[in-house]
Amino acid sequence: MRWWRSMGNWLPWSSRQRREEDLDREIRAHLELEAEEQQDSGLAAEEARYAAQRALGNATLVKEDVREMWGWSSLERLKQDLRYPARTFGLSAITGVLFGLAPALRLSRANLQEYLKAGGRIGGAEMRKSARSALVVSEVALALVLLSGAGLLVKSFWRLLEVRPGFNPESVLAARINLPAVKYPEPHKQNEFVHQLLGRIQGLPGVRETAVSTSIPFSDVTDVGIRIDRRAPGTPESGTAANYYAVTPRYLQAMGIPLMRGRFFTERDTLASQPVVIINEVMARRFFPNEDPIGKRLDISGPTYLREIVGVVGDVKQGGLRASKTPQVYEPFLQKPSNSFNVVLRAAGNPMHVAEAVRHEVLAIDKEQPVSNVRTMEELVARSVTQDRLSAFLLGLFAALALGLAAIGIYGVMAYLVTQRTHEIGIRIALGAHQRGILQLVLEQSLRMVLLGLGIGLAASLALTRVLGNLLYEVKPSDPLIFIAVFILLLDVALIAAFIPARRASRVDPMVALRYE
Repeated sequence: MRWWRSMGNWLPWSSRQRREEDLDREIRAHLELEAEEQQDSGLAAEEARYAAQRALGNATLVKEDVREMWGWSSLERLKQDLRYPARTFGLSAITGVLFGLAPALRLSRANLQEYLKAGGRIGGAEMRKSARSALVVSEVALALVLLSGAGLLVKSFWRLLEVRPGFNPESVLAARINLPAVKYPEPHKQNEFVHQLLGRIQGLPGVRETAVSTSIPFSDVTDVGIRIDRRAPGTPESGTAANYYAVTPRYLQAMGIPLMRGRFFTERDTLASQPVVIINEVMARRFFPNEDPIGKRLDISGPTYLREIVGVVGDVKQGGLRASKTPQVYEPFLQKPSNSFNVVLRAAGNPMHVAEAVRHEVLAIDKEQPVSNVRTMEELVARSVTQDRLSAFLLGLFAALALGLAAIGIYGVMAYLVTQRTHEIGIRIALGAHQRGILQLVLEQSLRMVLLGLGIGLAASLALTRVLGNLLYEVKPSDPLIFIAVFILLLDVALIAAFIPARRASRVDPMVALRYE
């Protein structure tokens, strides 16, 4: 039962002291869980603890084994980190060799006598011109594909940030506490611990609201079965599965979840009072579309008894900003306490400033009680869109690089063509051609390549952006505004890149050009 080996995957990068503390807590939590299982099987509390220690083995040897895993994990991770730059270097070298072979092979097959007779101007010129044009066309097409994808992802990410999660995450801190079942086996002991803790935290400077909940948004949640009273069993109107939260009074206010009708929980909602619940709007609309849900009753899976609905609150996106709204039910923690819960507080400023004070208050009540998963709700919200942010950033970065390469490619090709045609341009000017005509001649030549690349890129984008369908939020893969904006942007960049050599060509001195070889 070497469950501790998996910890080597996430511990090696923290400080040694912090790792040792985390290891001690993990071993202690494992012993408590094992003792609880042994006690459930019929052993007395003291015998269960001894059985858990025997199952674990020598704690010192366990720690040494984990420390060994830290070292091996670090070496493995270093080896993996070195593989990626090695592969990238190898791929870059191969690419350079392949692209360098093309001109080398062409030069090795060139007819030097014909090249010298042509004065160096026409030997293989058409083939080189076609190759350069094809390169510019492909660069423009690739830039359009990447810019279109980046534009769609950025718009999707922007839409995602505008989504309201159903609560106010600003200045809210959450921390997880798991009370040992051996030490806090009874509901009244769990309630007593929570009552003391909330009283202590509420007295801390900068704390506005504090509460407890078994689950919080954007994290794991327990789903329960709901049965509506006086509804025919087995029908869609009789019940559903719902997210479940056992909360103390002031939790909904601390999280900024609005009350739509009825009332919040109070200190009077205890084990000795009428069992009550609060539901969300999704559940109210689904099961009570044409009636007031206040005063209706429902049953929650587990110990069977009816609870009265006393309030309706706003919907919370439990699974993240992308998640759909689901039925949710809240029950007073005082009526249904638990030994595993989250402490939630709203601070006047940065909530992390009171995180250490919260740990101190927990230890003041129970010096052996650890606190885990201390984080802000803003952090949880930001973490839920990490993949969207990363996708938009990476594709945007590649798109910017492609746009820059396309601009450099167009400029380089047009500048080279202007240099090659300096003699021709000089003759045109000497015969009376105007600067505007020369400018138009060069720009038209570059515009043909750009429009061809835009056409190919547009067709490829319409086909390839459908792959992004699962990454987009309320944005169609064929969004016309994105494609029009990207088309105009690329066209403008291409014209600017071509204008510089075109302007230089229009200012060629005929006498210098006619002598140019």
